[in-house]
Amino acid sequence: MTLVASLVLSGATWAGRAQWLKSETAVAELVQSWRRADSVHPLTAYSFRAGGTGAGDAAAANARLSDLGRIGSPLGSADAPSVRQIALVGEVHDNAEHHKFRARQLEPISVRSVVFEQLRTDQQPAIDAFMALPKGKRTLDAFLGAVEWDASGWAKYDYKPLLEAVIAADLPIYAGDPPKELIRKAAKEGRGALAAEERQRLGLDTPLDPSLHDAALAELEASHCGAMPKSAFGGMAFAQRLRDATLADVALKANERHGAVTVFAGNGHVRSDRGVPWYLRLRAPGLPVTATMLVEVENGKTDPEAYVPRGPDGKPAADSIVFTPRAAREDPCAAFGGAPSRAAPITKN
Repeated sequence: MTLVASLVLSGATWAGRAQWLKSETAVAELVQSWRRADSVHPLTAYSFRAGGTGAGDAAAANARLSDLGRIGSPLGSADAPSVRQIALVGEVHDNAEHHKFRARQLEPISVRSVVFEQLRTDQQPAIDAFMALPKGKRTLDAFLGAVEWDASGWAKYDYKPLLEAVIAADLPIYAGDPPKELIRKAAKEGRGALAAEERQRLGLDTPLDPSLHDAALAELEASHCGAMPKSAFGGMAFAQRLRDATLADVALKANERHGAVTVFAGNGHVRSDRGVPWYLRLRAPGLPVTATMLVEVENGKTDPEAYVPRGPDGKPAADSIVFTPRAAREDPCAAFGGAPSRAAPITKN
């Protein structure tokens, strides 16, 4: 985000400018720490505006790179953010640097509320009760206790810096994931798991283009290391659609109440061709929506265009990407006895 855009959103207050500078400086410090690693990938700590054909001109691609270590470097869309915008910011769940980066990049002057994939909608009453506490009692430990974080399955990842930053910024917090039992029911029963009126309201009665549906099945097959054929994932694909549609539904509610919203979710949910933005376009045409993915660099892969996710039509499935170090992890496919996996770090649960 540029300084001009931040000041527009903050009413051009000096307090807003100070907050912007603090955030930009914190981001710059973090990305410089990435660059002090023993072996640094040339794309680490750059952001890249998608929009090319993917085949192309190295000079044109390099012109769309921005150094995140430079104060004033734009993040996300090149356009000034709208006060009504919904900005989706992705992640690889087990990469702690992604959570640190988003915590430092958070700007309360331009973010009016946040939606988390990591929180379930049936936890919203507990979240609301937490937000109603006196400010001095709204601590990270109190929040983690209120949502029973240690029992959630997310505690194995280091979300604490991000959660702490959101709490410190006094931002309204919204839970974006359906209850566990509903997800399980959707994976087992498909469309029948929801009443017809609810399916229609959420946009789940509108089918994805067949090519998008097939791509979603292929992604699920790959994430399970080819242990089962695509045809086995129909119910799971509907459950994934339910999760995307619910995130969109909650984001729209937050947008109506507060204005600019940031949605924190895995990169698979953030993708614009079939993820949360698809439902936002369906239900709120014309609403400004941006999708930024945090992606891990790969050895020997230095063309930024090669990292841009694309839909079946070849169009970018994100507005921008941020290049980060890779997290150390075991090959997720080793347990299946298959070939080593190049991809897929954990992007969604």
